Amino acid sequence: MAPTMVSVAEARQNLSRLIKRAQHGNVIEITRRGEPVAVLLSASDYAAITGKRSSFADAVRQLRNRLYIEDLGIGEKDFDDLRDESPGRDISL
Repeated sequence: MAPTMVSVAEARQNLSRLIKRAQHGNVIEITRRGEPVAVLLSASDYAAITGKRSSFADAVRQLRNRLYIEDLGIGEKDFDDLRDESPGRDISL
């Protein structure tokens, strides 16, 4: 989707509306005298671009800390026998 272009004056007058549009995934390009000077986009899009998202491992670590998983006494050994290591069944294609 191409970004919506608005002048600085229009952005100033309609900032609340433009923020709502950005939250819904629209990219707003702000121009001064027809030249792009800034871009308004959602916080999630910005995080994706800048790489400021937590890694999956960090997210799991934060969840485990928040839920006090270690206090429950659950560890890696509790999951050792859950996976079936057999090669599976024979199939013909």
